[in-house]
Amino acid sequence: MAANVMVVVERQYDYPRPEVFRAWTAPEEMAQWRGSPGWHVEPDTVTSDLRLGGRHHHVKVRDNDPTTRVTTNAVFIEYFEPDVFVARQRITGDPDIDPDVPLELRVEFTKTGRDHTLVRVVQGPFEPEVAGYHSKGWELELDRLEDYLARRRTREGA
Repeated sequence: MAANVMVVVERQYDYPRPEVFRAWTAPEEMAQWRGSPGWHVEPDTVTSDLRLGGRHHHVKVRDNDPTTRVTTNAVFIEYFEPDVFVARQRITGDPDIDPDVPLELRVEFTKTGRDHTLVRVVQGPFEPEVAGYHSKGWELELDRLEDYLARRRTREGA
């Protein structure tokens, strides 16, 4: 089988684009929500040079087995704040992903209504038999993003 399936996931948020974009790109914010349930991002591993050609790095760790680690290294091949970023990724530690085959992650932020944001995540290519698993993972991560944005708003008193 050839890796030829792109995963596409969309979610509407009741928050302005700059807030949602910052949650995705600011290392201190991203580390608070990325990872499916049962996983977390180690905050001290997150680095992002937020510009075209800039590099990104983070490590996700399984909560119940800290020896299980998935490392993402990426380069931004498009970066237009707060509209879109595209990163060419190399992911190691995930048995479903060949670390020698780069993935592309595209995240679009579209303003809807007065202050709402539609986020569209496109990632791949994946092998057909694992694409559904990764799609579900994005759905769960986007749930965590919603929770994070709500907690942040409550803390800020907005």
